[in-house]
Amino acid sequence: MLMRKVDAFRVQVRSVFRRTFHLLLGWLGIRRFREHSFFATLLARPTVLADLGAHRGEFFGTLKFEHPVWRAVLVEADPALAESLKQTFAKDADVIHAAVVAKTGEGPVAFIRSMEPESSSIFMEWSAAHGIAEQVEVPAIEFSKVIRQLGGRVDLVKLDVEGAEIGVLQSASASDLATCGQLTVEFHDKRPPFTRSDVDSVCRRLRSEGFGIVNANWPYVNDVFFVNLKSMPAVRRMEFRCRMGLANALFIIRRAIFASGYS
Repeated sequence: MLMRKVDAFRVQVRSVFRRTFHLLLGWLGIRRFREHSFFATLLARPTVLADLGAHRGEFFGTLKFEHPVWRAVLVEADPALAESLKQTFAKDADVIHAAVVAKTGEGPVAFIRSMEPESSSIFMEWSAAHGIAEQVEVPAIEFSKVIRQLGGRVDLVKLDVEGAEIGVLQSASASDLATCGQLTVEFHDKRPPFTRSDVDSVCRRLRSEGFGIVNANWPYVNDVFFVNLKSMPAVRRMEFRCRMGLANALFIIRRAIFASGYS
């Protein structure tokens, strides 16, 4: 009988915390679409979006449903998915069939299509984890070109490019990063050639450029977002430092209580 009461109490406490958790995230202005988190309160109305690794357009479609979008660029390397995006969103966004890379060099790049579409990558090691379907050559595009296409100001950059995010963010110029209000990034550090130290290096680089960081799935790094504090007035910057500190604390506490991340 006592154990039943204890278990019932635990369930009740967890339920209260879950509701409180989501209420506080709403109060902080944090939204999460397709496993990518960001401060919705920082988005301009209408907003400018760069969706790098757009896949089937799930993130863009959800954002567009909830928030007015002025300009958007969707970049996807998989030929079939890029064609599907053009058919679905041609009137709403510029769709580019290309792989986002740190440096384009000359000519196209090899893109390895995985049996699991969300693991397709320009990195053989990453794609091979689920079996390789085929290898194709695709155009390459640099981060800077996407920024220029959007007129040099981007409210939100979503980056989910199966490992290429490491090189892209390490090599992005300070001026290009300065034009971005927020970046929401899925880092890939579970398999070679990437490690957690590579992700930590990217985070140090963005901190040095004036970005604050929230890890929405602590201690993992598959849902990390960066806020350009440097672009804010001093008072607002202080406010958002506090918001980000509270957000990080909430995500850590949730993991400690539920052994799971943002859900």
